[in-house]
Amino acid sequence: MTKEHVLRPDARLVRLHAERGDPQARLSEALAALEEADWGLLLSGEAALARQLAALLGPGTLRVDGRLDVNRTPLAEAGLAVADLHGDLGGARAVWLLEPDRAAFERARRAGVKVIVDGTLAPGGGWPAQGADYVVYRNAVTLTGYAEAPLAALFGQGQAPDPAAPAPSDLAVALALRDVATLPLRLARFGRTVAHLTERLGTSVRQAGPTALLLAPDAAADTLAPLGGILAAARHVPDGLLLTPGLEDTDSVLALLRGENPREVAAEEAEPQRERFERERPERRPREDRFRPERRPDWNRDGAGRRDRFRPQTDRPQADRFQPDRPERAAERRDRPARSEFNRPETNRPEINRAAAPEPESISRFTFEAPDLPAAPEVAAEEQPWEPEIVFSDIQQPPVPLTHTISSGPDAAALSELPPLAEPEQAETGQTEEEQADDLPTSEAEAEEVATAEPEQQEAAAEPEPEAAPIPLTPDLPAAPAADADGPAADLTEEQAAIYARLREWRNAEAKRQEISRFIVASNAALAEIARRVPYTLDDLAAVRGMGPARLQKYGEKILEVVRG
Repeated sequence: MTKEHVLRPDARLVRLHAERGDPQARLSEALAALEEADWGLLLSGEAALARQLAALLGPGTLRVDGRLDVNRTPLAEAGLAVADLHGDLGGARAVWLLEPDRAAFERARRAGVKVIVDGTLAPGGGWPAQGADYVVYRNAVTLTGYAEAPLAALFGQGQAPDPAAPAPSDLAVALALRDVATLPLRLARFGRTVAHLTERLGTSVRQAGPTALLLAPDAAADTLAPLGGILAAARHVPDGLLLTPGLEDTDSVLALLRGENPREVAAEEAEPQRERFERERPERRPREDRFRPERRPDWNRDGAGRRDRFRPQTDRPQADRFQPDRPERAAERRDRPARSEFNRPETNRPEINRAAAPEPESISRFTFEAPDLPAAPEVAAEEQPWEPEIVFSDIQQPPVPLTHTISSGPDAAALSELPPLAEPEQAETGQTEEEQADDLPTSEAEAEEVATAEPEQQEAAAEPEPEAAPIPLTPDLPAAPAADADGPAADLTEEQAAIYARLREWRNAEAKRQEISRFIVASNAALAEIARRVPYTLDDLAAVRGMGPARLQKYGEKILEVVRG
């Protein structure tokens, strides 16, 4: 029986993306093994991590290391206040440390608080075995090298807690599975560059773990690149300036600290090398100073054999040696004939009668043929089920509770019994007697407008109507206000007044389009009541006084759109 080969946690990351199974379960299990923890929980980001910590620790105070750039806003929204490590740790929910030593663990143990170790910049520290209660990754920049995968993680010992925050998306998990294979190589490069920078900078720098340095606050400015990525990055923290070198070389990181562009520095360093190459390059002589070989004379080769051509000739002048050009006199140049006068002698070559030439006999070829062997029976290949590289997670995420209560307006009083159905006469008009009694003009101008609109309605009623004519709506006239009142919109808030103004503008435009009185569409009192209640559904709108079934059916959707803005 052979023993199954077990890969180291860091070696498993290389082929993690090719393993089968649920993606989130694979990633959380591999990272938990890397941290030497019993369980791992993947979350959708830093806000989800704050909610999960609040569910585990409860509301209270978190003492955070000054070398961490923790976002305090999501922690405050989850009920956790952030404070520094100075003073007594008693009363705090937990301490959040970066690369703690044995003294920090002992101090937290004496105070009776839990220890959270931040492994964002240096995953795989094995802190649970050294006494840490939880290990967190605030982001996945160091895991993947980039900030395109919003993902956070929480690790611990014992029983895994119930998730209280949303899980990461399947795309973020797929990107992490793809890029986590190079994590050991990137961490090794980070560590070498940090060691070289520590030697170059001397005592002015402190290490913040194996992959980061802590400098003075004025050492450099903040960069756009996030901490822990493949590019050198700097970010101010309460204790100074946190620097991660990335995959860049030592000179590029030092140029970043000096405020220089690494590309420009590389170009300046290459310029002296180019100038030195130009100086050491041999100088080219002009064309007139060069020696040109003279053309060899065309000796008659008829009497010379193949061997005689390569024998040295002692009775002929050595014309094939290089000789400098001798200045010629002008008279010799004038007497020399033009180049076009030299004619190459014609050679009388015998014509070859290609038709009379004997054709060679065809070459007989011998081909070796393999003996006929019985074919082996074809075995049908077993079809392997195809599974894509990116597999969506099938983990059922529990519903996340809402952080605040959503209200749809004041609650209406419960009815003791169902209201009676509307009478036929009331169904035709769409209003009850009480609603019609309340629909009175609020001013003399509105009353005159209604009075002028009534003869037009009577003339329109005298004309024969088609069979499918719409149900006529009676004017929604509000009750007359008291003498000391300022109108139906007197007690509205600023937000309700804005809704009331939009409703009036829509009502006037709709009445102008239909060429009817604006109070047939809706009265000012009804619009003010709608703005006061802010209905979201047709049922909420039907509870408004003055909105009958016919008016609700004709204008209900439009009114809700205007209310929603």
